[in-house]
Amino acid sequence: MTLRQRLTGRRVGVVLSAGYFGFYGHAGFVDGLSQAGVKAAAWAGTSAGGMVAAFAAAGLPPSRIAELILAQRREHFWDPDYLGIAVDAVRSGHRPSGLLKGARFHKLLEGFLPVADFSRLDAPLVLVATCLSKQAPHVMTQGPLASAVHATCAYPGLFQAVRRDGVLLWDGGIVDKAPALALKDSEPGAALDVLLVHYLPSRDGAKEPSGALAYPAGMAAGFAAIRRDHFRLQLQVLSARGVEVHVVTSRLPPVSPGTMRHGPKAVEAGRQAALDALGSPPRAWAGED
Repeated sequence: MTLRQRLTGRRVGVVLSAGYFGFYGHAGFVDGLSQAGVKAAAWAGTSAGGMVAAFAAAGLPPSRIAELILAQRREHFWDPDYLGIAVDAVRSGHRPSGLLKGARFHKLLEGFLPVADFSRLDAPLVLVATCLSKQAPHVMTQGPLASAVHATCAYPGLFQAVRRDGVLLWDGGIVDKAPALALKDSEPGAALDVLLVHYLPSRDGAKEPSGALAYPAGMAAGFAAIRRDHFRLQLQVLSARGVEVHVVTSRLPPVSPGTMRHGPKAVEAGRQAALDALGSPPRAWAGED
């Protein structure tokens, strides 16, 4: 039995993982699901996965999601805040938490999202951010949509932390790589029959940190290990509850602010990963990262 046959006729919750500039691959994956006739009853995601999940839950056609993402260029979201960072460094503000103000990115989200609030979505959506105020995951299922997507995508050091719900939020991928458990524990999650996760391994894999950037590279490697094991624990908890979960792992061409020209290849790789997985028997997650 193929994975597609396994999902047919069931209420599927789709979870899109964090992954640096992984929204290209997720857009392709969502398009692949659509081509194969798989429709999500609910969505969840963090970071890049959270943004694509929000677009999908809002009813944007998969081809339109990919079109919007591929049309973006660095200058469309690049708004460094050198002066603000310097001032806040003295005044003990939060702007030194990232290079970019995020105002341009927020404006893009408001322009692309066809609805402004969670309550207007076509399908239920769960987004997760990292709460710096309370040192805990922050699950978002209601309220303004653009600020929630902005918060879950606020990559540490690149974007400044986002003030929402009275707390300060950073990228959700810090604490929850792929929020399968958060989706299942949500109100709409109770009605789901099966979860399908699109998992993007850490870009640097098992490369040892070295050179002048050894410290940040080492910290990134440590966080990657924590996120991977946290996801493994989620799968164990869900399995113990009798929840069926299928994980599709995609290794995409690397994309960054300076190499966004590689976006089309990443979209196609994500699309092909969906089609290949759906056309094959389900396989157990091997703990890739």
